Amino acid sequence: MLYTAFLTMVNLITARVGKRILTKCFVLLVLFLSFQSKAQNGNTFRNIEVEIPPATDRPEGIIEVDAIFDGYSVNYLNDVVYASYGERDLLANILLPSIETPEAFPLIVFVQGSGWLPQNVYRSLPVLVDLARSGYVIASVEYRHSREALAPAQVQDVKSAIRFMRANANRYNIDSGKVAVMGSSSGGHIAALVGTSDGEVTFLTQDNSDESSDVQAVVDFFGPTDFRRMDDYPSQIKHDDARSPESLVIGGAIQQPEQEAAVAAYNPITYITGEKEIPPFLIVHGDIDDLVPFNQSVLLYESLKEANKEVTFYRVNGAGHGPGIFSKEMMRIVKIFLDQHLK
Repeated sequence: MLYTAFLTMVNLITARVGKRILTKCFVLLVLFLSFQSKAQNGNTFRNIEVEIPPATDRPEGIIEVDAIFDGYSVNYLNDVVYASYGERDLLANILLPSIETPEAFPLIVFVQGSGWLPQNVYRSLPVLVDLARSGYVIASVEYRHSREALAPAQVQDVKSAIRFMRANANRYNIDSGKVAVMGSSSGGHIAALVGTSDGEVTFLTQDNSDESSDVQAVVDFFGPTDFRRMDDYPSQIKHDDARSPESLVIGGAIQQPEQEAAVAAYNPITYITGEKEIPPFLIVHGDIDDLVPFNQSVLLYESLKEANKEVTFYRVNGAGHGPGIFSKEMMRIVKIFLDQHLK
């Protein structure tokens, strides 16, 4: 009956004022019926002005503890498309501090390692949740892997993801001036390249080109740097082999003369100079890493130090390629570093 009456009213209005008002009326109709549906289902609006006193019930045997408010709850947005190449969508998985606040949060773009092969971008999300709970927006981003695109596609994609997140800063409540990039293994390599290559047009694409892809801090977990020196140290991978992850992402055996320029272009050390502004680095590497020799991080650390750039390097004794690295203590150190430069 209410629906019929409302339509009769709409028809009368239309006869007098035309279609423009009709459109508005249908909007009102939707809202009206929605309200009626809620009322019929017995739902009521919340009254946030009601103050709730502490419960007085204390049945025998219950255990009482005090509430501890030690972090935000976290919302998870899965598989957000940040860029597309034909039918290939690139995805970001986003962790958001769950609170309505005018305060904007710093952003951490995380790059999951995979040897530049297909990633499991969900793998490190549990490790990153505590950072989100402490007031960071986290975007774990996918890149085009080496079976579908050669270097420099992977760095291009991560920089594209940074620009996408900045372009949607209001949607995700991000402080665009406080962005860090963090990655593990090949993701650490890409994070280091993002940090040292700002302004290099080779690594830029046109999507969200009005936004900056620079960062204010870099966290590099055991990432490679100089591919041609990886086999100078013991490893369970023959990095000089044409089938190695490094050769596959470059597009040929890394020691071949024709690959020299491509290897140099994919080395974050190439872009470090005393005159260039480079964000603070935190480097973490296990001393018995069986895939990426520890010396790869030494090379990066020494280059940054020589150029008088801010860098902190943690050698984790007894840690391998991941195991022993992502402890609560190390993540506490990472948070202190990020808080220092982003908060």
